[in-house]
Amino acid sequence: MIALPVNDLYIADVLVADESEAQLALGARAGLLQVLIRVSGTQEVEASSIVASALRNPSAYYSQYSYSSTDKLLIHDGVSVPARLLRLQFDPSAISRLLRSGLFPVWGSNRPSVLVWLAVSDSVGRRILGESESGEFNKHLIDQADLRGLPLLFPLLDLEDSEAVSTAEIWGAFLSRVEAASQRYRPDSIISGRLYMDSPDRWVASWSFLIEDRWYTLDDVAFTSREILQRVIDHLANELANQYALDSSRGEVRLRVEAVNSLRDYAELSAYLESLTPVTNSFLLSLENSRANFQLDIEGQRDQLIETIELDEKLMLVKPLSEGNELHYLWLR
Repeated sequence: MIALPVNDLYIADVLVADESEAQLALGARAGLLQVLIRVSGTQEVEASSIVASALRNPSAYYSQYSYSSTDKLLIHDGVSVPARLLRLQFDPSAISRLLRSGLFPVWGSNRPSVLVWLAVSDSVGRRILGESESGEFNKHLIDQADLRGLPLLFPLLDLEDSEAVSTAEIWGAFLSRVEAASQRYRPDSIISGRLYMDSPDRWVASWSFLIEDRWYTLDDVAFTSREILQRVIDHLANELANQYALDSSRGEVRLRVEAVNSLRDYAELSAYLESLTPVTNSFLLSLENSRANFQLDIEGQRDQLIETIELDEKLMLVKPLSEGNELHYLWLR
């Protein structure tokens, strides 16, 4: 597993027609909604009355903004004008409070990595999209993944990859071959699929997703490749958020950690526990014989804490202990 930190969760980029107060207000509303979806992991925030109320006053949630020029055009009052890029920095605490007040989850910056094996058939031919591909397909996937806060990986398509899996095997959904070829990348999740145009205005895709060691399938059609690729990222982001994002419940967990052999180990372990998204407070109960016992105040369920720790590979779960809601770990440093 190679969970990756996602930067700029609380930054929104929005195209606006000019730098007027009216365009700032419109852009800020769009930016706030963008950030709420990214941080919560769900598009359901759009239907919330609490979020709707917040969108009427977006300035309460961002701390700074700036403008820059772009090479894009916008239609404003029936006229094509050069677009300005409005960048807004939203306050993480304010966003978290808003989401929790609406009973939405909060998804931290350490997110599961997603490896994409996509076989495409177009005018160029049939091929697998690799890391070095610079065409529109990769761009659509990356742009939507950035909007949803998903770290995407693409295969190198070097000799090792070509020996492990072929374009025909990706196209034919030979999932055991895909999974074996993915091992070198150690992803947390996998998308495998095929994409082609079967008429001038119809794209067709068949997708398989590996989430928590289980494959799921999805077929889709759309008018454009951009639409179909955006939808697959949205679908996967929603599913992963269900797995990893924290709900609004609160609780306590006891943590027993072995191999804490020095004060440096303790300091690093303590700082790590405090950095975990589910943890609101941590308290050292005892430290002796290379064993540290903590009490953690958490948001979300205990299983979500376990999954969050698994992403980092700094602690190894020895066994969950049912008595006292205690978990037993080995500190790997």
